[in-house]
Amino acid sequence: MASTQQITATSVRALKNALRKETRQRLAQLPADIVDQESKRIVQRLLALKEYRDSKNISVFVSMPSGEIQTAEIIRDLLDSGKNCYIPRCDGDNMEMVKLRSWHDYETLPLNKWKIPEPPLNEKRETALDRDGLDLIVMPGLAFDKSGWRLGHGKGYYDKYLQRARDWSQQHGSSAPVTVALALSEQIVDAPVPRDEYDQRPDILLTPSGILGQVDEL
Repeated sequence: MASTQQITATSVRALKNALRKETRQRLAQLPADIVDQESKRIVQRLLALKEYRDSKNISVFVSMPSGEIQTAEIIRDLLDSGKNCYIPRCDGDNMEMVKLRSWHDYETLPLNKWKIPEPPLNEKRETALDRDGLDLIVMPGLAFDKSGWRLGHGKGYYDKYLQRARDWSQQHGSSAPVTVALALSEQIVDAPVPRDEYDQRPDILLTPSGILGQVDEL
């Protein structure tokens, strides 16, 4: 007989999958010009954040072709301003943040199976946790509620990486990285996002209309 804990975990998984399906369908119908307009507003908000301006080592996700905030201008700003820019590279269930060397480096990255530019696994690159850790992590999500809780795409890449990054900071006596998530208007849902004990809420959620879920101490 299944335990209450097992039933609860199964229920949360089912609720998450239903919300993912519903959100993906909604985002698939979102016109590209709306994505572009909202991306520009959110990028402006991010670049104006004190946490962004004060950070030296920053990781940022590389956008999917559609239905997601476009992050190319964030990457360009990081590189132009002399900050260290790290981007995701996935190997199975594991994700690392690897260093991007230049804008040309970014423009010549091969596309992965999701049509996202990603450094190949056989290419040696410095990772963020090799040296100085991260000051700021700019992260994606599929859906967010109005308290700032995040629903990912289902692989758990960011929840696992955030824990590793925080463990690294603790071991090295430094502050944990600030986490900032970016969301289109269509990614904000009214009902609370289903979550379990492994889910981690971003410190700051930037939307086209403002900031949601900003923690008290920031």
